[in-house]
Amino acid sequence: MNRHEGKVFENQHVVLDDGVFINCTFKNCSLEYSGGDVYVQNCQGDGCQLVWRGAAQRTVFLLQGLGLMATPTPPPGNSLPGRVQ
Repeated sequence: MNRHEGKVFENQHVVLDDGVFINCTFKNCSLEYSGGDVYVQNCQGDGCQLVWRGAAQRTVFLLQGLGLMATPTPPPGNSLPGRVQ
């Protein structure tokens, strides 16, 4: 696993899978998660967007279909398939 401790991620696309994130800050990042192992402890996020892929995306669709997770309303003019904001 890739370990990140005390790191500031800003305006980046960060793949969370196979990562360890401790005391990290995410500013205006897209955070991608596909359902793999990840460990996050004491991290902060500001202005970030979650991108669900693979197994994680299928889990989100299941939860939305069961009414356990709200379906997001995309901002006008933005239609990015496979993204949950």
